[in-house]
Amino acid sequence: MEWFERTKPYEADLIADLNQIVKIPSILDPNTQSDRTPFGVDMARALAKMEELAARDGFRYGRVDNMVTWIEYGPADAAETVAILTHIDIVPAGEGWLRDPFKPEILDGLYFGRGAADMKADLMSAYYAMKYLADHEITLTRKIRLIIGTDEENGWRDLPRYFEVEGEPTMGFSPDGAFPVVNGEKAFQTVQLRFANQTTGDYVLRRFIAGSRPNVVPGEARARVSVPNPAQVQNEFATYLAQYPFLSGQSEVRDQEVRLLLKGVQAHGAYPQDGENAGTYLANFLRRFAFNADAKTFLDFIGRVVHDDIGAENLGLRYHDDVMGDLTLNVGVMRFSQNGQGTILLNFRYPQGVNVQAVTTQVQRHLGDFAANVEVWPGGMEPHLVPETDELVGTLSLVYAKQTGMYMNPRTSNGGSYARLLKRGVAFGGQFPDVPVTSHQANESTPVANLTRSMAIFAESLLKLAK
Repeated sequence: MEWFERTKPYEADLIADLNQIVKIPSILDPNTQSDRTPFGVDMARALAKMEELAARDGFRYGRVDNMVTWIEYGPADAAETVAILTHIDIVPAGEGWLRDPFKPEILDGLYFGRGAADMKADLMSAYYAMKYLADHEITLTRKIRLIIGTDEENGWRDLPRYFEVEGEPTMGFSPDGAFPVVNGEKAFQTVQLRFANQTTGDYVLRRFIAGSRPNVVPGEARARVSVPNPAQVQNEFATYLAQYPFLSGQSEVRDQEVRLLLKGVQAHGAYPQDGENAGTYLANFLRRFAFNADAKTFLDFIGRVVHDDIGAENLGLRYHDDVMGDLTLNVGVMRFSQNGQGTILLNFRYPQGVNVQAVTTQVQRHLGDFAANVEVWPGGMEPHLVPETDELVGTLSLVYAKQTGMYMNPRTSNGGSYARLLKRGVAFGGQFPDVPVTSHQANESTPVANLTRSMAIFAESLLKLAK
């Protein structure tokens, strides 16, 4: 019997359990952080739900510092461990949803909900792959550990702590990428610009807000400006939007102050080409007006220097590596508040051959009149590459080829998964090549058929790696 035929009967139960996880808005919540809930109450609820499933299904499980839950199958005293590295945290829902992101629905064969693609569905497919092996009482030599983190979308403070306590697994994969095997991941680094917000003259930028995370292409941007002729700004804004059919927005006037809303296309910051950055477009529009002081340089930097420049060519950072590809830039967060402190977060993904010092040096060189301090955010990662000759890469590649009927060479990704924390770690699934990427976007979804399709690939892979 083919592996997909073996896993298909699990579909209804898998979806029922997935619904319980997607309904929990496991987003970093500073308002409810404590020692018992280091990333917020909802994150703790999500881990507790996974532990409840593990207890129901007879797995060994545990928790590390209320940050990470592990679930285990196989000989407890095994000297070697095959890890499945996952996370249960998600990015904020954002705007533009046609349905409630935390009330999962199935429509036209697609499962909708925040986390459907990144990565609650793949977490559940991996869990059920392990459950399949347990249900059939398959004997293993190596043990399998499903490791569930809670800070992947933010500071990566969870799994490094897990490794300190539990040690590093022998090898593993993270189903937080794409099929086939992703044996290389580019570096990722966020650079923060801090600056004063002085704005004077007839044109005053009172407030500018776009983005919530450095690793998300902002789908919405807002600005409040005081101007001599509000009607002129409104008319020019309408004309500007008409030039770009992928943008939308609106404006209103309150006491000589124009309030602008511009909507672009939200996407994962690792693939900025998939989105349309609402923040840089709004700045690109506003820079035509006679703003002065810090407002002028702020709008010029994001509306000209880094606008529509995902290769960071205007920063002197255009770079290509034959193995790992191109450097990319996402302008993830933009903040300006009159007479306050301003912030811009630039998220870079770069291959081997580039380092963080080169990135920050070039950003500093291209600030022009922009009096900003350039700082490196903690938590960045250098490029990661596992040789194609490694047993891990070869086994996963052959399983994928066998089950799909198509061999595809291992490749490099712009995305960052927890696999890079292992010396022998790769990303593997659950994004199939023929499925549009919806991670971090409004109306995030995954094909229902791929839930057990991924489960089948993971189950056979785990069997071969741990047998």
